[in-house]
Amino acid sequence: MPARRPPYSARAVVRVVSALVVLLSVVVGVLLAVTVRQFVVVQDRLEHELNPARVELSTILALYVDQETAERGYILTGRSEFLEPYDEAAPRIDETLDDLDGQVSPVVRERVAAMDQAHRAWLSAAAEPELAAARSGDREGAVELVGSGDGRRLFDQVRAAHERADEAVRAEQDDASRRADSLLRRLSVLLALTVVAFLATILAGAGAFSRAVLRPLAELGRSSRSVAQGELHHAVQGSGPREISEVADDVDTMRRHLLDELDASRRASEALVLGEPAVRALQAALSRLSPPGPGLEVAAQIESAEGVLAGDFLDIVRLDGGRTAVVLGDVSGHGHEAAVVGLRLKSALSTMLQRTAAPEVLAAVRDGLAGEPELFATIFVALVDPGADRIDYVNAGHPPPCVVSADGVTELGPTGPLVSGVITEGTWSVAACPFRAGDLLVAFSDGLLEARDETGAEFGTDGVAAVLRDGADGAPDLITTRMRSAVRDHARRQRDDVTILVARRT
Repeated sequence: MPARRPPYSARAVVRVVSALVVLLSVVVGVLLAVTVRQFVVVQDRLEHELNPARVELSTILALYVDQETAERGYILTGRSEFLEPYDEAAPRIDETLDDLDGQVSPVVRERVAAMDQAHRAWLSAAAEPELAAARSGDREGAVELVGSGDGRRLFDQVRAAHERADEAVRAEQDDASRRADSLLRRLSVLLALTVVAFLATILAGAGAFSRAVLRPLAELGRSSRSVAQGELHHAVQGSGPREISEVADDVDTMRRHLLDELDASRRASEALVLGEPAVRALQAALSRLSPPGPGLEVAAQIESAEGVLAGDFLDIVRLDGGRTAVVLGDVSGHGHEAAVVGLRLKSALSTMLQRTAAPEVLAAVRDGLAGEPELFATIFVALVDPGADRIDYVNAGHPPPCVVSADGVTELGPTGPLVSGVITEGTWSVAACPFRAGDLLVAFSDGLLEARDETGAEFGTDGVAAVLRDGADGAPDLITTRMRSAVRDHARRQRDDVTILVARRT
């Protein structure tokens, strides 16, 4: 009877906990945003309306007093300089009243208007008649008007109206301050509740996740470690979420496959020992180079991935007219199948390059792969003509080699698709690049570029550029060795074939 599938999954547990956290975050965020917005509005009104209004009201009162003092001083002394504060205060009073009008509420605005009316009444009924009498030379009449007490009575009304306006502003200030304090207390409470709620949610979620996921996962880990320590006959079983049960089934399936492969490895070990000379011969045939033509120095190296037969191959083909063909190819995959295909391609290229042009050679090679639909190859062929000081090259999907010269570094990019029996419509073109005495050609496989360090960073074109920058004027064999050492230092574990070819025009 098959085991019953667990009623829940780890994904469902994570979703529930995440949904609770998100919901709590949204609710608290909205409350905090509304409260902060209200606090900002109140604080802004205090700072930009009510506080400046109190200051401006005080300024207006000071200007009123300046006018009253200046008017009395002129009447008592008759000296005109006493009237300067009186005249200077008038435009400032109007300007300050205009500023105040946009900062106060309608209630305060009414009281400010009453204060302004009281001030105008004092001017028209007391100050201006007294000044008019004094200016006309009737000092006694002016003193008599002052002595009547109407001016003082009217100015006291101005003060009283100012006090009422100031009280109204102060009352609104106090109300806004209390509102701000209340909002601050609400913010404090909301923050405290937020911390408590988040802690409670996290603790509850952590407890549920521990019981529902981590505990079954720990049991699976203990069972898997038993297998890793060599107890391959120990069955791996998992409980808990659906995902953990599925992983346990996969691990147990892998355990059974390991047992099967161990049996197959025991049966095949003798055959591998007997076949070792053939492996070495095949690898040597892939990397063997003929002597280059005149005016050319070449060094190359193939290092297969973790001791497996490489699918990369190298070749130098002497052509008529003193030309030399330099070939680097990379067959997909590893092992004996890729190596055999690589050797077949190398042999076909070597023979056909002496009779036909490179694009036609690649087309013929592609047709030869028609029976190998799973395999493909990238191939770079460079025809070095010392008499013409150039390279004619065909790049079939290979990582771009580079030519290093006094003018800089030139990449020799693809001139057509990779070679595959599946891609039957692709064609290749021939491109050219200057290649003068002293110039350097550096070609490599993708295993060099994709070599990764412990952090996952690739060696890449930056690593190639760094090696060339430190010593591109050395001998080809020295540059090849330095390039391989740099790749080995960058990636301690080699997951792909690394092939390097360096040629210098002499």
